[in-house]
Amino acid sequence: MEIKWILIGEVVATQGNKGEIRVIPHTDFPDRFATMEEIVLFKPGSNNPELKFKLEKARLHKSFVILKLEGVDNITEAEKIRGMEIKVGTDQVVPLPEGQNYIFELLGLKVYTTDQLFLGVITEVLKTGANDVYVVKPEPGITKLKEILIPVIDEVVLDIDLEKQTILVNLLDGLLE
Repeated sequence: MEIKWILIGEVVATQGNKGEIRVIPHTDFPDRFATMEEIVLFKPGSNNPELKFKLEKARLHKSFVILKLEGVDNITEAEKIRGMEIKVGTDQVVPLPEGQNYIFELLGLKVYTTDQLFLGVITEVLKTGANDVYVVKPEPGITKLKEILIPVIDEVVLDIDLEKQTILVNLLDGLLE
């Protein structure tokens, strides 16, 4: 099975002259860098690993993570990896509390109503601030809408079953119009 890679950071600059790099974390858990053994680097937007380095040390500094990679010992070598992305396999993500899911886990799930009507498949999750919204590509004939927007609230999203790859929703009036 092909590894699914998840972005957790982006190398934005060098730090000092001893080969350290400055990383903007794209994770809710920037502390995770301190426990990593290796760093896998990718060209922006790519899902093919470009470089791997053993991690010598990691520390938080303001809103950045500062990393020292084995074999990157001066500013010239560190400059070569500026702009690269740091990713981990889905098997390395930090476990979330019960009832919470990563977006990558939700994409592609089949959405059914309490009446067993198949609405379609989740293609995107919108972060609105108040609550998330699932964007569903509707099954032909369900609606004239190009997408169904499902608010992620307790009254609407009743069950998420990652094993069965399904979501059960209580469809509110007007959602298909």
